[in-house]
Amino acid sequence: MVLRIVPSVMHPNVQAAINDSSPGDSIKILAGTFDGFEVDVENLKIFGCGIGRTIIAGAPAQGSNNGVVVDADRTTLQGFTVQGFDQDGILANSNNNVLKEIESNFNLSINIAGNNNLILNCHSKFSETGFDINGDSNCVIRCESTQNGDGFQISSIINKIINNHSINNEFSGALVLSSQIILNNKIIGNGENGLFVGTENNMMIDNMVCNNGDSGIFIPSNTNTIDSNIVRNNGTDINNAGILVLAGSTDNIIRFNKARNNVDFDIEADPPADMNNTFDGNKCGNSDPPGLCT
Repeated sequence: MVLRIVPSVMHPNVQAAINDSSPGDSIKILAGTFDGFEVDVENLKIFGCGIGRTIIAGAPAQGSNNGVVVDADRTTLQGFTVQGFDQDGILANSNNNVLKEIESNFNLSINIAGNNNLILNCHSKFSETGFDINGDSNCVIRCESTQNGDGFQISSIINKIINNHSINNEFSGALVLSSQIILNNKIIGNGENGLFVGTENNMMIDNMVCNNGDSGIFIPSNTNTIDSNIVRNNGTDINNAGILVLAGSTDNIIRFNKARNNVDFDIEADPPADMNNTFDGNKCGNSDPPGLCT
């Protein structure tokens, strides 16, 4: 295992260091601004000097318009900022990678297209989508999406989104599609829906969903579990609610949520959704139809 330093005489940029590396090697990127790169060697560890000190900008990764492209499994990326690319700041196509303490600004997204990746303590700002999760069985923990278009978009299956913040994004805090676990997140001050639950078999548990422009939790789909969330101060007109269940939605379980001061109801179920879903133990001020709160 070899440690390579960038910049150095032998390795003036990150791509040169990757091209000389073998699986298990490490690359240390010093403070400064560097071009993008593609990781095509497995099991590399690539470390910067920290967010705002090591900056990936300028020329994109070879053969793309993305900042950093990860095509090899078991890559570790840690401790740098990536900014100003026409496409994704980071595009992870491969599996079993770790992205830790990465900041992405003014890019399309942090795009996780592979499976079984860990994204930890990362930040995304001023992008079209903060975090775009397209692969399966990924885990996103303690990340922050702020002032993007949509905060999170999760469109594959069995991803775990835990202890994150999605705050002050222009559109939805999180677009949730197909069998995700959304646990203990703060989804606050987004322009549209806090949580948009677009497809089946999702679990939304212990989230704080507050001050979003449209509904706090919007459910046009089936067989989801909405459990023990705090849902407050969401909505601006009669088309919104704290928790809004559309007429065609069936077999959802909405239980033990605390909903207050939402417009125009804390919980609203368009008939026959009030009969075709389970409402149990919800603490709220009002509902439509009446009786969905205890």
